[in-house]
Amino acid sequence: MAMRELPAAKAAYLSRVADNLSRDTSLDDRSHLLYPVLAAAAPGIEPVLEPAECAGLVTAFLKGHADGIAHTLYSPAYLHVGVKAMKPWAARLLADISVAIMDQLALGRLTLDEPKVWRFGSHASEHTSFPYGDEDPEP
Repeated sequence: MAMRELPAAKAAYLSRVADNLSRDTSLDDRSHLLYPVLAAAAPGIEPVLEPAECAGLVTAFLKGHADGIAHTLYSPAYLHVGVKAMKPWAARLLADISVAIMDQLALGRLTLDEPKVWRFGSHASEHTSFPYGDEDPEP
């Protein structure tokens, strides 16, 4: 369901990532924690890294944050708002994937076929102009 509204290329990429994850035996006892986060992150995951590499980042993320993800998954918030409760975890996962992409670009290990623009922000940026608000607004 998480992929049905995604462009076909992105959905196919995420299917390959999920296939890699399903074969990872180190996740057998925690895979139930993985997919709600992956579903919440799906729209923001760019198909830039190899699917196996992206799956490796997802696995490392889960291993580092399993307790917090479990707390969210088994909280009343998940019952009330579902995938939206996983948005903070999805944002962290997306940040990890983005850092890996940018590191590889900086090292010259990765090239993009077409120019991409990524924007990073924070909750505070919703209330201020980017990059800075006008100090002296014109009358």
